[in-house]
Amino acid sequence: MTESFSRIVAHNEELARDIVERASALGVTVSTAESLTAGLIASTIADIPGASAVLRGGAVTYCDEIKHSVLDVSRETLDRYTAVSFQTAREMASGSLRLFQSDIAVSATGYAGPGGGTDVDPAGTFYIGWACRTFDGDVPVADSTRCTFEGDRSYVRACAVAEALERIECILDSME
Repeated sequence: MTESFSRIVAHNEELARDIVERASALGVTVSTAESLTAGLIASTIADIPGASAVLRGGAVTYCDEIKHSVLDVSRETLDRYTAVSFQTAREMASGSLRLFQSDIAVSATGYAGPGGGTDVDPAGTFYIGWACRTFDGDVPVADSTRCTFEGDRSYVRACAVAEALERIECILDSME
């Protein structure tokens, strides 16, 4: 596990370096909305020199009331689908896009373990959301995906950071 964890952390640093370089070249900004990762996505980007040209900010919204009040995740979404869902991940990313006026936003919500989780979403399950502005100024695009990894809490969180950074890379690919 330690070797795998070290590899994923190194991979995350490479992704962040590439994001800062490419987003800077494109004049694109990024923001985050984080529950499961508690700021690790933004921190990984901020560790890279030049990140200040790209990273607009990040919101750590660990509890439902903060997801609602800061990111405007609807109470109906939280009540009906829970904080760990496709819907909440999308709304978190959209909220970050609005809050920080960024071009791209990603979110992470889930169960890092060892406890928590449900039959449908056991520990190790998380959702990554993303939102981005369209070049023509139309309604921002938002979506989300579900991921499951086995491992300890740190490993699951590092995997969530990787998934979020890879999503930013995909969006940057579509912008080039």
